[in-house]
Amino acid sequence: MSLPVFEGSLGELAAALRSGQVLPGEVPLLRLTREVLAWVQQTTGQTAAAFADAHPDLLPTLAAVIALKARLLLPRPEPVPDPDADWDMPGDGGLDDLLEGVEALAELDTLVAFLSARRREREGVLPGRPSPVTLPRRERPRSAGSLARLVKAAQNAVRQVDVPLLARERLTLADALAALLAYASRLRQFRFWSVHAEDWGERTTYFAALLEGVKEGNLSAEQPEMYGEIEVKDLRRVEG
Repeated sequence: MSLPVFEGSLGELAAALRSGQVLPGEVPLLRLTREVLAWVQQTTGQTAAAFADAHPDLLPTLAAVIALKARLLLPRPEPVPDPDADWDMPGDGGLDDLLEGVEALAELDTLVAFLSARRREREGVLPGRPSPVTLPRRERPRSAGSLARLVKAAQNAVRQVDVPLLARERLTLADALAALLAYASRLRQFRFWSVHAEDWGERTTYFAALLEGVKEGNLSAEQPEMYGEIEVKDLRRVEG
């Protein structure tokens, strides 16, 4: 990038503006914006928007540059005469606005150069085809009765597993309630977790039966503290 008072990269221009080596009025920001967008199209062979569609990481930076260009092209109200303000940056941001614009252009320039170089590198790489691996396969000897033995073993395994499961009766709500009432008749007061259950399914059934017993008024259940023991009492003796 070449200006009458400066020659170098956009990043170097931003540094020169911060240090005061270049004055804001000496930087034609609108012209620089147009040149950077034209350079993007020349480098990528696409418009900046089309190139950004293929590289989503570029979208935020490109959006900032396009917003900058639109802001520069908008008509501005006549500025109040000021002997110190002799440059054409729009708005009231002064040097900060100019620096923001130059840094956005520098970021776009760097990203496009990087992505274009990476795309060129990938264009020169051809995907390799995997070579088929052919190894001799060892044949296992097959005996005539092997299939029959497998079938018989599978049948025996199924029989050993299924018969106990089918023989076991599932606990019903009525059976669980009857068991709790019988338990209460003998002990009058007991803890719910002392009732034996085979698994969580049975424990859930017993809990539902306990709620049913409380609802019917035959049992009472109290839990003094959260996650504590549930104390169960037989209310039938109290009433009798």
